Amino acid sequence: MGNLVVDIMPPAYWQDFERLTLDIAKSKWKDEYAERNGRQGQVQAGVDVYGYNYVQGEHTGIQCKKRTWKTKPGADAPSNTLTFAEIDEEVKSARDFSPKLKRFVISTTGPRDADLQEYVRKINEKSNGLTISLMFWEDYVDFLNDSPDFMYRYYENVLKYRNAYSEDEHYYRIISMAFDRPAIRTPFQLENRATDFIDALSATKAAISTGCLKDREGRVIDQARVPQEKPKGLGGAARKLQKAREVATELLRAGTILEHPAVIEILDRSVIQKLNELRFEAVDLLNEILVEKGLPIISIDR
Repeated sequence: MGNLVVDIMPPAYWQDFERLTLDIAKSKWKDEYAERNGRQGQVQAGVDVYGYNYVQGEHTGIQCKKRTWKTKPGADAPSNTLTFAEIDEEVKSARDFSPKLKRFVISTTGPRDADLQEYVRKINEKSNGLTISLMFWEDYVDFLNDSPDFMYRYYENVLKYRNAYSEDEHYYRIISMAFDRPAIRTPFQLENRATDFIDALSATKAAISTGCLKDREGRVIDQARVPQEKPKGLGGAARKLQKAREVATELLRAGTILEHPAVIEILDRSVIQKLNELRFEAVDLLNEILVEKGLPIISIDR
């Protein structure tokens, strides 16, 4: 494993490894709608996580291969790695995935292996349109160490061990993640569904008040203790979101906003400016707080 000291252990359960992989994929691919493929026991065509990589312009699938770890004197190390036969089997299955994949990634908690990397390079020489990649646990560790949001979400105890954990910072990073979603970043007229927009505003507002961030299915993504004294601007941002939610709900009920299968239709164009302004104002209030806390601000399309 070279000179890299791995002080971040893989998740104990395969479900958590798959969830971590999905969240990393969403972040790296810029695809909020990347998802797990099926459930345990279903035929998955070799794919656990699927989405569209907007950075590379590729339909991408990932197969997660968790490996057991054993303790050695003075260190923890993975007990085994992938085999050539496993790679062949997974690649064969992935070729049957629909829609057709441009890239297939086999991710593993096992160690980086030069022989496996060479084997995959040889496969890619005759890939027939499907590019294969490997993602080892060292790659996860590199990503995690460069991504404080993910460290707070998945490895809070590691931060505490490093004396780098802050309850307040954890809370504000959760709020930042809550705001960093399409319903907040995307101009309202480009939304696909008004109900998704309303639900996202509710989830963001709830994260402010509870410190608990949930996904679209209501599953907890991350949670932190709410500071005893929150900046006044945060309450103002929550009120802006609540107002936008109320306006969108009423206009949807009145038929001013119509939902179609893939787009929304807005009969009164002044609605666009009103809802966008409320989003801008909420983000501006949060960004003032993030700057004060020394944290990255939220970028929004205006």
